[in-house]
Amino acid sequence: MNKHALVDDFSLYATALITGRKKFFSRNLHAHSFEEHFHKIDMRVPELMQEGEYELNVHTFSGDVHPAIKVVQWLGFDYPTIIYHHGNNENPFDFRDHAKNTFYQIFMKWPRRIPAYLIVVRAPFHHGKLRLYLDKMTELNDFMTMVAVSVRITEWVIRQFRRRSQSATLVAGLSLGGWVTNLHRAYYNSAQAYIPIMAGAKLDEVFLTSSYKKLCGKQALAHPEVIKDKLSFYSKFRRVTTSNLYPLLARHDQYVDYYVQKPAYNGFPLRTIDTGHITGTLRPYLSREHILEVLQMHS
Repeated sequence: MNKHALVDDFSLYATALITGRKKFFSRNLHAHSFEEHFHKIDMRVPELMQEGEYELNVHTFSGDVHPAIKVVQWLGFDYPTIIYHHGNNENPFDFRDHAKNTFYQIFMKWPRRIPAYLIVVRAPFHHGKLRLYLDKMTELNDFMTMVAVSVRITEWVIRQFRRRSQSATLVAGLSLGGWVTNLHRAYYNSAQAYIPIMAGAKLDEVFLTSSYKKLCGKQALAHPEVIKDKLSFYSKFRRVTTSNLYPLLARHDQYVDYYVQKPAYNGFPLRTIDTGHITGTLRPYLSREHILEVLQMHS
């Protein structure tokens, strides 16, 4: 095992100590399908006409949840729009150097201005303390609510901008955000470009067969057919053939297995980086270079 894989495994071991008994899906495996979630979600996105934070109240199968949108950079409708989704258990609105925030590291730490309207989506359950987040992740349905709400927010934002501008909209995200990116493409495919970073279309495999299964509850591991039925969207994803997909995978990723997830991208220009999941995340310039290359293609 190389150093990149070792870093991933050490991180998982440390996280498992923190989570204790609050493993993913350890409490309840009952869940609605993604289609049912999308149909159930009731929300309104305000007009995003200036920089600032926009708190949302969304009705879901998990009750009312409170995601948010932050317009970080407003340049006008003549510029493309980048909608970015953060990773697991990040604080995407915290722009301090020590914060766990991939959006900040990728976009804000770069000294040059990125020529795009920059929007970051904060998923449900990411506005409070870690204890609340961990508690929610013990329910499969709550996890799916979290992902589905971010997908629906993305669609609302895209529709809003289509009414005003002919400029391109790019959807990007890392890890959890990459899964949101791919799920939006599978069900809506309304953006001009999708940039999933260290994610795929077999979400079930993350919890069932990768090293990440250390964080998955025993009940879920004992019923892999339930997890596969609810979380895998590989077949639907592969039916979308539009040439708007620009994925990035890490060869030594122990969370998102390179060889398991790679087939979802057959026929598309896959970029491979020689890192693991953690070491890839800690090299934000790799994600930035990839996103900016796609942005240039659609500007």
